[in-house]
Amino acid sequence: MDVGNYVLVTGTRLASGKVLSNLIFFSIKADETTKLELLIREATNLIQVIGSFNSESKFYSIDDKIDMSFLQKAGRGYFVVGILGVNQEPTNHALKDIASRSKELERWGRKIILLFPSKGDMNKYKSEYNLPANVVYGIDKDGSIQKQITHNMKLKNKDLLPIFIFTDTFNRVIFISQGYTIGLGERIMKVVNGI
Repeated sequence: MDVGNYVLVTGTRLASGKVLSNLIFFSIKADETTKLELLIREATNLIQVIGSFNSESKFYSIDDKIDMSFLQKAGRGYFVVGILGVNQEPTNHALKDIASRSKELERWGRKIILLFPSKGDMNKYKSEYNLPANVVYGIDKDGSIQKQITHNMKLKNKDLLPIFIFTDTFNRVIFISQGYTIGLGERIMKVVNGI
């Protein structure tokens, strides 16, 4: 860098659209090494943007019997996407956790889009859960949605299901859960109440 005065700016975008920023003013002098500590602020008590998801991506909607984008199906705003491992214990447990918060999730009113790997897998699915009325079922026909999420979120085990993300139509991911987890419905509601 050239000799002179500089400002180093870092920021963390929050789900609300606000940014937690940090400014460091420093000078570069001739024939000297300038070392700075990079500080990126985090708000552990606020919802942060942790990744991206293309809401224009398409999936096959069971109800509509056509390929459609998440934006088309969810409308503007937040929604949840779940990639299911059909008849696998971690998925069954996650769906039971979501069912335990059905009334609250229905009051929230936003779409919860649950995707199966194929129509065959969907046909094996047995709905023994009292899932919220705002759940939408679909097919990730070529696995592209799962691939997008695992790539964008830098997930190491790309095949570990279920995967749930809380995202919006501005392509911001603010929550992710992969594999076996406890209290998924409660954790989703915590995000709902935090936005």
